Amino acid sequence: MSEWHVQVVRLGKIEKHPNADTLSITEVLGGYPVILRTGSFREGDLAVYVPVESIVPADDSRWSFLDGHWRIRAKRLRGIFSMGLLTEVPHADPPWDLGQEVHDLLRITKYEPPEPLHMGGENEKDPGFLPTYTDIEGLRRWPDVLRVGEEVVITEKIHGANGRWLWYWDRLWAGSHHGIKKRNEDNLWWKAAARNGLQEKLRRQPGIAFYGEVFGQVQDLKYGAGKNDIFIAMFDAMDVVTRRYLDYDEFEVQCGILGLDTVPLLYRGPWDGSLRALAEGNTHRSHAGHVREGFVVKPAAERIDLSLPSSRVILKLIGEGYHLRKGRC
Repeated sequence: MSEWHVQVVRLGKIEKHPNADTLSITEVLGGYPVILRTGSFREGDLAVYVPVESIVPADDSRWSFLDGHWRIRAKRLRGIFSMGLLTEVPHADPPWDLGQEVHDLLRITKYEPPEPLHMGGENEKDPGFLPTYTDIEGLRRWPDVLRVGEEVVITEKIHGANGRWLWYWDRLWAGSHHGIKKRNEDNLWWKAAARNGLQEKLRRQPGIAFYGEVFGQVQDLKYGAGKNDIFIAMFDAMDVVTRRYLDYDEFEVQCGILGLDTVPLLYRGPWDGSLRALAEGNTHRSHAGHVREGFVVKPAAERIDLSLPSSRVILKLIGEGYHLRKGRC
């Protein structure tokens, strides 16, 4: 489920919006700012938090004020950033509990961008040895998982299509985030593999799965790509025999040996909360000049934390600039 959770929350402090008499602002789930109508909720109330990238049902009267804009987006209202909406917890039997996931009950779904035709490709049977990548939770929700002072690496989150590649059983395997793709160089993941020489590169290191972002002429951020340019930047790797993700230094060494491009490193050093500012600004990819999506942060040495859904300590922070890149205000 990653960062998308429609759930019952208890509201903390509610403050007046500095630039609007009829609006107030609160934070939910640790760090998601939400603007609400003044007087609609009080501190300590239970409410349902509906995050950005939710699709609410058009035939539910509680959403009529959206006037046809059924996809929830981040906005800046009177100069203040807001992520998502709050709605009342309905009277139900049994009653809804704090923390309960309620997207099914409210018929709310997660927005999934349509897969461009060139991305497609038929899936083949999953062989079982090339795992999907970790669902990365949001730093806003889990602000205390990283230890102040521990060594972390912060890399740029690239806006593209998640992919995975592995040389194993004397062949190259390629997959999207959700499926293993039959070999067809007309689909995005095999086309990217061919253009980046992955068959020859990865056969030198069998049993290591590489996870990366396919980008360029893929999504709305092009990263300086020409008309037909498709790039891959790796961001992680796993030993598929031991099912162990490589520490960052191991990953960098492997990519260097094999000649694999990697996502930009924004920072390496001791963690502190001020580093959240690195989610903003332009991409570090050369010849692009547009906003970055945000960042991914993890300890330099792999670590687990059982409070996280995946147990693996790796978090993301999406920038306000990215959320607002299409002129929403």
